[in-house]
Amino acid sequence: MSAAITILEKKVHPSFVASLRSDDIVHFEMKDIADYTIEIVDAQTKVLYEFGNSKKFPVMVTFTSYNSPNEETMKYASEEKNIKYTKAAAVVVDSLALQFGTNFYLIFFQTQNSYKTF
Repeated sequence: MSAAITILEKKVHPSFVASLRSDDIVHFEMKDIADYTIEIVDAQTKVLYEFGNSKKFPVMVTFTSYNSPNEETMKYASEEKNIKYTKAAAVVVDSLALQFGTNFYLIFFQTQNSYKTF
C-alpha cells in the first residue's frame, strides 16, 4: 500500500493556488480568471523557484473554466526562463471542450518540456 500524498507547502495567488506535494509534484490549481497573463506566468515561475531553489519539478495544472491566453503570453510562457524549473507538465481539465482548446494552444506553443492534457 502506498503512502498518502500530503501537501508540504502551499502558496496562494489571486489567480491560482500552488501546492508542493509529498510526491514532489507541484500542483497549480487555477482559479476562474478571464485571462492568462504574463504576470501569472511570472508568478508561477517564482513559485517554482521558491519551492525548490532552482530544482526542476513535474507540474500538474488543473482548471475548470477556460482561461483565455493571448499569443504574447503563450510565447512568453514557452521561453526558457519560464520553463527552467519544469521537468514536464500535465494539464488536467474537466471537459472535452477544455481539452480541445488546451491541445490547440499546446500545438502552436510547444516548449522543450513534455506536456500532456487529461
